[in-house]
Amino acid sequence: MTRFIPFVLYLLLIAMYEVIWRDFTALYLIAINVPALLVVIVSIYKSELTAAWFGFLAGMVLSAGNPDGMGWQALLLAAIGIAVFHVREKLNLDSIYSKILLIAGAVLLHNLMSILINDLNRVVYLTWSYCLPSAIYTSLVAWLFFLFKEKKITLENIKSVF
Repeated sequence: MTRFIPFVLYLLLIAMYEVIWRDFTALYLIAINVPALLVVIVSIYKSELTAAWFGFLAGMVLSAGNPDGMGWQALLLAAIGIAVFHVREKLNLDSIYSKILLIAGAVLLHNLMSILINDLNRVVYLTWSYCLPSAIYTSLVAWLFFLFKEKKITLENIKSVF
């Protein structure tokens, strides 16, 4: 039972981000795509089945405010989780930059597919004004996460600067 606690906390993080923190961290339309980021991170470190069910549940939590697209988001994030797992199996992801590139591609794909599902009329405009900048913004957050995770930046390093 205790092995499910981190995943429940990830789902709560998605819900809290979408409801509370999204407006504080957004720059105009550009926001961090936390659901896709967490699904990709889970897919990098866990099994295919875990990536699939977590992606499905993350899509359900993401679409809780808009139930019309709930099934599409759940299916899309589950498919992204499975695809990232298989890409991870085929590629060497020892470098931080390869992980960031994988996250950028998955977030870009999620953003594009979300636009195609929700707003087909403004695809070109939203691709340039939302999809690409959001993928870059999410990749920067992922880069900071991996720097801390792989201990390139530690609290001792930060304390030594000050």
